[in-house]
Amino acid sequence: MLKNFDFNGPIIDWLNDYAPQGIVTTDTALIIRGWNRWLEQTTGRSADVVVGRPLFEVFPDLVERGLDRMYRNALDGQVTVLAHRFHRYLVRLPARPEYNLSEMQQSARIAPLVSEGKVVGTITAIDDVSERVVRESELVAAREEADKANAAKDRFLAVLSHDLRTPLTSILGWARIFRNQPDEEAIRKGAEVIERNAGVQLQLIEELLDVFRISAAKLELDLAPIDIRETLGSALETLEPMASAKGVRLDRGIPDEGRMAVLDSKRFQQIVWNLLSNSLKFTPEGGSVGVTLAYTDHCFHLTIADTGKGISPDNLPHLFEPLWQAEGSGGHGGLGLGLAIVRNLVELHGGSIRAESSGPGQGSRFVVEMPWLGPQSGHCRPALQSNSQVM
Repeated sequence: MLKNFDFNGPIIDWLNDYAPQGIVTTDTALIIRGWNRWLEQTTGRSADVVVGRPLFEVFPDLVERGLDRMYRNALDGQVTVLAHRFHRYLVRLPARPEYNLSEMQQSARIAPLVSEGKVVGTITAIDDVSERVVRESELVAAREEADKANAAKDRFLAVLSHDLRTPLTSILGWARIFRNQPDEEAIRKGAEVIERNAGVQLQLIEELLDVFRISAAKLELDLAPIDIRETLGSALETLEPMASAKGVRLDRGIPDEGRMAVLDSKRFQQIVWNLLSNSLKFTPEGGSVGVTLAYTDHCFHLTIADTGKGISPDNLPHLFEPLWQAEGSGGHGGLGLGLAIVRNLVELHGGSIRAESSGPGQGSRFVVEMPWLGPQSGHCRPALQSNSQVM
């Protein structure tokens, strides 16, 4: 029944009304003769307005970008394919909002329109490849993140093996001395070295265990009412010898009155130790680290500010990421776990932490805000002035 049926009409109707791409045809004078529904919807220009007008009048940027020669070539029988990788688009059109692109990404095919073996014009098919471009970009970004993660893992393993091996080497060395020279002075000195290095290893192992507990959501807080001023003071006393040994002044701005807060005392001291140790690590001899405590109705604010090497704006967003260390960290070492643990401990208490710095060489500030009544008590409000003494 369809033997003598002319399929050209239905095919042309489908291309005009339902084709999922833009199709524009011109005659040999490059006057637009066809403008399908996709182009009407995408450009906002109806066929009645566009058909009969010169192509380069409707799209003048084709001439400005040197793409008019491709239409001249089409009239000479050549086919040209435009890839978005090189041209981004044939004609500038808006992208769909969900793609978050400045313009629609396109590939296009410009070909001669032939009838009975003779070129009678041009035909252009425009494909919207924005979704593919976005997906490819996401894949590239995911690959870069995976590469960064692998690099961080490699660095982590290298530093971990070094930090585990170094104290063990010292311990084994002193064990050999005990065996060969068992005099009282050697035993006393060696015992001090062994104790110190065993403490370093214990702290390293505790940090690793904390990271695993946090990632598995198995770190639990032992909450109880504590005097925040007294607990902070105890933590600072522990670190004063480290500051003195490095020649860094430790300033305190702490309220006269104590107040009770629902906290895990051990974990709160860990927060203070990690933040203060980090500031001391990057503050040179002759510098200072200030610790300030302020009270508000709903929470307290702990600020640790130093005169150290500072933080670049590019690095600030990454400070609390596990295993992350800034480029050129000056050989200070470490696994890059301390600040990540601090952030998680603060958030487990229902608080927040932020880092501030005016840039390299300008020092840094870490501000911790934690509620008085524990994790379920809600968000803190801005700090109010509090009478304090410098000790």
